[in-house]
Amino acid sequence: MPRESVAIFVDYENIRRGLWRHFQKRVPEDISIELLLNAIKEVSDSIGSLYEGHVFGDWTIRSADAREIENIPHFRAQLVLRSDSKKDRTDPVMNFAIDDFFREKPSINNMILCAGDSDYCEVVRRGSRSHKNIYVCAVGPQTAPELLSLAKAFYPIEQRLGLKPVDVDELREAMSKLDPNELSKWRPLIRQLDKTESRLPYVVRSHFIKQYIPRGLGYGDEFEQKSMTLNFAEQLGLLEFDQVPHPQSGQPVRIVRLNRGHDMVKTILAEEPAE
Repeated sequence: MPRESVAIFVDYENIRRGLWRHFQKRVPEDISIELLLNAIKEVSDSIGSLYEGHVFGDWTIRSADAREIENIPHFRAQLVLRSDSKKDRTDPVMNFAIDDFFREKPSINNMILCAGDSDYCEVVRRGSRSHKNIYVCAVGPQTAPELLSLAKAFYPIEQRLGLKPVDVDELREAMSKLDPNELSKWRPLIRQLDKTESRLPYVVRSHFIKQYIPRGLGYGDEFEQKSMTLNFAEQLGLLEFDQVPHPQSGQPVRIVRLNRGHDMVKTILAEEPAE
């Protein structure tokens, strides 16, 4: 008897950001795209036979990633252009695609949603009303409880990839050794960069200095002063600098990202946010 078909829909940036934020693993640098998609396919194989997989992202920014996705059997890269303000628009686009799939492929009753945002709850509800089996395979620590309650089953992607959560005892020990004054000094910068990284595929260094480091935080008032602050933070190991090709000109642009393996960064990001 043939196995039931399964369709997969992946919010690429949602999974990428979650693995980086909670496990300090980057896709594709630390986890290859093939490994990631094969881990999701293993979930599909435990349910039925993979019909097709759709991976949504802005491939004008990550063209190499798109090419690799297209080379993996059954998977296709679906383009979602960012807004003029560079905001990720995958959620609404993928929601519409899933809704269309329900109507166009009525014989396929099993679907894996690879995203953890609560924005996907409504489409899961619609699928359930149409007697579709909706499974969620996403990063556990950032998956919305409401989405978990609506899914037929949940598969934490980190388990399939063999990733371990942060050791709480180790983190507490590291916290006890840190200078409270240094934590206070760097906390606003680290939190702001973390927030910015969650919204953008990469953070251009000059843009971050101009738009996201306001006056009055002690990091300087002028561009050069703020730039020196970032250089000092990089020397301390709090930040990392890199270069990526500009999506339009192809010229290299300098980017900045948090070193999430640093004890101070881990400590500040693990704190409860202030009211």
